[in-house]
Amino acid sequence: MGHIVVGVDGSEESLRALTKAIDEAVLRRADLHVLHAVDLSPALLHLPHDVTVDTRDLANEQRTKVWTVAQPLLENAGLEVVRVDREGRPGQALVEYCAEIGAELLVVGTRGRGRVRSLLLGSTAEDVVNRGECDMLLVR
Repeated sequence: MGHIVVGVDGSEESLRALTKAIDEAVLRRADLHVLHAVDLSPALLHLPHDVTVDTRDLANEQRTKVWTVAQPLLENAGLEVVRVDREGRPGQALVEYCAEIGAELLVVGTRGRGRVRSLLLGSTAEDVVNRGECDMLLVR
């Protein structure tokens, strides 16, 4: 059985990618690995220097939001689903995870929750296209 990996961040684009990944997994009789990565680098949080925050709480809050919106799509998929939580840059996490499990396909949305939504290709999609080694499907 093959492995299909999809990146989710809770955005509409990532939910469309999840829907497409479910379709591909059914078609290919593959299992589906749904990966959510949280990058909690201090520079990305845009906090004042004198503010401290428990990044574990932020990561858990973000994960809860993402899995809450993804769960209804996964419940009726009729697939073997592996839920994966990682910390770090999403693109890097996706590429590394695909290599770890020998994924046959990686599915991502073209844009997600990034700050510059007007770009043609989001940073995560660009990252996986430039670094990934398996087949990829970019979903608009």
